[in-house]
Amino acid sequence: MKQTTMGALNRHNDRFRPTWRLLILIGVATLLSDILLFSKLPQAEWDQGKRSLLRVPTDESEMTDSEVYEDNNILHIVTTRFMQSQSNLHVLGKARLELFETFCFPSMTNQVIDNFLWFVMVDPNLDDPLLERLKLLLLPYSNFYLILSNEKMLTPETLSNTTTAPKILSGDLAKLHSSMGDLHRTLLLETRLDADDGLHKKTLGQIQLAARELPVETNGWQVICNDVHIEWRNDEITSLEEPVRTSGKLRMVREEICVTPGYTLARHREHGNNDFPPWPRVGHHLMNSMWPKCFSKANTNTTNLVTVDCWTRLPKYPAAIRSRTITSAGMSRIQVDSTESKYDSKTEALWKHVLADFGITSNHALTTSRFLKDNINAILKDNLEGQW
Repeated sequence: MKQTTMGALNRHNDRFRPTWRLLILIGVATLLSDILLFSKLPQAEWDQGKRSLLRVPTDESEMTDSEVYEDNNILHIVTTRFMQSQSNLHVLGKARLELFETFCFPSMTNQVIDNFLWFVMVDPNLDDPLLERLKLLLLPYSNFYLILSNEKMLTPETLSNTTTAPKILSGDLAKLHSSMGDLHRTLLLETRLDADDGLHKKTLGQIQLAARELPVETNGWQVICNDVHIEWRNDEITSLEEPVRTSGKLRMVREEICVTPGYTLARHREHGNNDFPPWPRVGHHLMNSMWPKCFSKANTNTTNLVTVDCWTRLPKYPAAIRSRTITSAGMSRIQVDSTESKYDSKTEALWKHVLADFGITSNHALTTSRFLKDNINAILKDNLEGQW
């Protein structure tokens, strides 16, 4: 860490007594994460001559959404895991709930389709105030399910087992059992969304369109990744000298890896089969380096004929937003690098886009930033404890 930073820590020892060691850990974790994250730096296409990245692709997506995306042979599940096996980390739970309400929840209520099930999987021993707040948020939506479980996924098998089935606090249970047990839903889509990230309002629909373009193959998985996303950070949260005055910075990012928000496993099943096959053992960050790209009906120019255990990408628009902050396990890229100043001028324009297409407000991001700043010591302690 730079000498100026260490000097500031020494001058403010009384106020930030436990913080400087934790900030050093942040720096080390960030450095290691960036080294391991073999990805390209941001590649925003802002040139006037290029197609705007802020526009969802045309064709079917310009039609009436209910007409385009309604498909009764699809079982589309979005899974968000919240504080699983971490119920004892109380301040971290409050901070993550702030991020959930700021980024994740509004983006899901903003989706233009509703033929999906959203499973919010939480630790059964989560603090009652946090659990009640989550329940209050999800209850108005029949396809949003608050599930008390530390498992990664809810399957038809666990749902039908009366002795081991988890307690479900929200959502239309009849609809849940009917959808999960439907033997005619031959296309299974399992989408991942972390609790501090969000999705563009048409991303779930675009995932379904992309899945239909893939060959029908029942012998393995097909993976759908987003191509471009927006990244949110606020340096003022970790600043020792300045209060939080802004809502944070936004920039466009394109990774070579398959990032987590919107990462989808697609599996075609035989008629009469509602099983959930075991997930592939290849992690999302290794997917496009270990598996080949899928053949697709939309790309007839390719000579690639691989149809199973392969991956494809959504079109080039910002399909997701990722928050980079002190609550994440890896704490990767939580601070803006000095070389990124050229993206600063895009933040104001991107906030307008994020409001329109994600349902996320800059005012809520400002409030969340201040909460994280005010509780930074306790959050970092909890986060560090949660690594063990």
